[in-house]
Amino acid sequence: MQPHARRTVRYDDFVARPRRRWPWVVAVVMLIAILGAAAAFFLPGSSQSYSAPVALSRAGAPVADERYQWKHVAIGGGGMISGLSSDAAGQTLVARSDVYGAYIWDKGANRWAQLVTAATMPDTARAQNGAAAGVYEIVVAPSRPGRIYMALQGRVYRSDDTGRHWMQPHAGNPFPLIWDANSEFRLHGPFMAVDPANPDVVLLGTPGTGLWRSTDAGASWDRISSIPVSKDRSPNAGAQAPGTMLWFERPAGGKPTGRLFALSSGNGMFVSADGGATFHALPASGAQPLTLQRGAFDRRGTFFGVDDVTKSIWSYRDGRWRDLTAELNLTVREYAAVAANPRADQVIVVDRGGKGYVSTDGGENWSSVTHSSAVGAGDPPWLRVANSPFFTTADLMFDAAVPNRLWVGAGMGVFYADVPPGTAALDWVSQTRGIEELVANDVIQPAGGSPIFAAWDFGIHVKDDLNAYSSTFAPGERTLMSVQQLDWTPAKPGFVVTNASDARTCCAEDGNAVMAGTSSDGGRTWRKFASLPTPPGTKADDPWRMSFGTIAVSSSDPRSIVWAPARNRQPFVTHDGGANWEAVRLSGAVGDTPGSFEHTWLQRKTVTADKAAPGTFYFYHSGEGANAALQGLWRSQDDGRSWSKVFNGEIAPVSNMAAKLRSVPGHAGHLFFTSGFEHTGDTGLRRSRDGGATWQVVADVTRVDDIAFGKAAKGARYPTIFVSGRIGGEYGIWRSVDDAQTWQRLIDFPAGTLDQVSVVGADPDVFGRVYLGYVGSGWIWGEPAPCTPAPLGARNDTQCVAVR
Repeated sequence: MQPHARRTVRYDDFVARPRRRWPWVVAVVMLIAILGAAAAFFLPGSSQSYSAPVALSRAGAPVADERYQWKHVAIGGGGMISGLSSDAAGQTLVARSDVYGAYIWDKGANRWAQLVTAATMPDTARAQNGAAAGVYEIVVAPSRPGRIYMALQGRVYRSDDTGRHWMQPHAGNPFPLIWDANSEFRLHGPFMAVDPANPDVVLLGTPGTGLWRSTDAGASWDRISSIPVSKDRSPNAGAQAPGTMLWFERPAGGKPTGRLFALSSGNGMFVSADGGATFHALPASGAQPLTLQRGAFDRRGTFFGVDDVTKSIWSYRDGRWRDLTAELNLTVREYAAVAANPRADQVIVVDRGGKGYVSTDGGENWSSVTHSSAVGAGDPPWLRVANSPFFTTADLMFDAAVPNRLWVGAGMGVFYADVPPGTAALDWVSQTRGIEELVANDVIQPAGGSPIFAAWDFGIHVKDDLNAYSSTFAPGERTLMSVQQLDWTPAKPGFVVTNASDARTCCAEDGNAVMAGTSSDGGRTWRKFASLPTPPGTKADDPWRMSFGTIAVSSSDPRSIVWAPARNRQPFVTHDGGANWEAVRLSGAVGDTPGSFEHTWLQRKTVTADKAAPGTFYFYHSGEGANAALQGLWRSQDDGRSWSKVFNGEIAPVSNMAAKLRSVPGHAGHLFFTSGFEHTGDTGLRRSRDGGATWQVVADVTRVDDIAFGKAAKGARYPTIFVSGRIGGEYGIWRSVDDAQTWQRLIDFPAGTLDQVSVVGADPDVFGRVYLGYVGSGWIWGEPAPCTPAPLGARNDTQCVAVR
């Protein structure tokens, strides 16, 4: 009998299957659940009253010796933990993320702590977006728990005090090297290894320049030429392959021999008998893997690997490779991870969705494993959504100190399961508290309401308490739902719109691939748009034909909404809350793609409603493709029915990427604009006071990520302005209470984050409260507070600073 065909990701992978027993009972229960979920999503908002977070200070304006408190908005988890590492005694446990930084388990605080911060990193990383990336690899020295090596943004850092201080011990040779911690190969590894007997010997495998070795704790490095560079898997530019992967051999008995296995993708396995100084092809007869995703030695000394190309499980022992999937008729799957129990004959292999096998006899026989997940004590309650048939899995590792405890780096954080030999159930329990890894897209706060945060993958979080983990997310607890933008209107308190869409290309069977719609209770419950238009060039049966992009609601009529979808598709407007849609007609537009939002992943906000002028919308067009003539600012004064160009050409250079167009609440015709793009020479701030007809550069304000408007200071007539950017050449989070005439720097790196700001929001009811959304670490909020300034500690999650 042939192995099963390769499994592909589909809707069924994320939806629990009903039992065959008592089908009518199950059907009734499911119907009730569906009706309940539908009611929560589609019915008008609850009449329950809510209140925004209470202010920490009642000053209402700048005061002498003013202080600000900074802290992460408590949402919890949400991103891919792509790798795990520990020392041999299990004293130090670290995890790498694919979007920003890495984490260490802080036993005293009973939570994870970010390792890449302004308090821990060298001065070279203390710059705007100075370390805004995931960690390519992080490893703890097996024989020295305080020694950690971390590969970040092309360089290797070392810490000798469990990550409280990082140094860059080399003089620049050969760094910086090229890798991408968020590439399609981010779940492979490990890409670094430390000699079990000598913490000064460390090896690094890269995608494009092969294997490197240091024998002096990273002070100097040598290229190991005896092992080839990984072969590219596609013709695209750059290195399209995982880096060299590394495993120090553990033979029967567990005492390291000094031999080192190294997998060069496309070339197969190599071995070193001198601690990685030289390599030769691993002796083997017959078929063998040319690439692997993960691997591990069991306590018998057998090496097990999972092959992401052939979708096979392999074992190696006594000079022989075995394709266990073919030989034992196991299911062909996209196997992702493997772990071997150091205390028992137990090897566990799982695929990307958490399904797999366990063997207790060295791989001769295998049994299927089941999996479930639950929220651990003190963890974010919303992580219950991880309990689905598809449990996204990156890395597995047995605990070195707790017998039979298995850790997993997963798609929503870190989980563990206790799996004594003979157990076939992986009952995962989340231990994710302290990790904030959501990718921030937006944050708004309507007057009188609570702040609303929008994320990639895990939707909308309404926060009445900024210190309490989210209990749920909107527009519904679908497994994955990305929200690119939110907007509110002064015409109807609590009314919010969103363009929520699923970022996957699978799983549209539930009819909710796009959950764009409206809320009447400040984002807590939602009603989907009754219909979606079909932009030119798309088909009516394409669930994503109208998705992502930028959206705005009229300041005078909540039924009037303008939506410019992604992929440069035709913008549309509705005047009845989404029951019917009309194309936005711009004079001179040609072709099927007259829109101005190409990339689905960018935080681009270029449609806005004038918050003070009834029926007025603005649309900045970047003039891409065949529509260069459309470049400029367009305005509608009749709720989107007709449009005229009020400014021709670019407002700022390179404004086709992450540009932000902002309307000032309470001031008709007042607009601010930034290209929001760091890779250009001019990222300054522009403003207009005449509805976009003319623009002026705001003096000394450069490298602007975003701008927001909060409650005016006592006695001031203009909203408080907040900017993430440089003023006078100095980066920080800045505040102006006098219409951008003067600025105060609130802080440089809030709560120590070196991540990139992608969005700024502010509280209209509490003076000085500002929200900052980041590319890979959720949100941080700051506000005036009666706190005591102090240097930021390596494990601190709250910071107090003096305003200057």
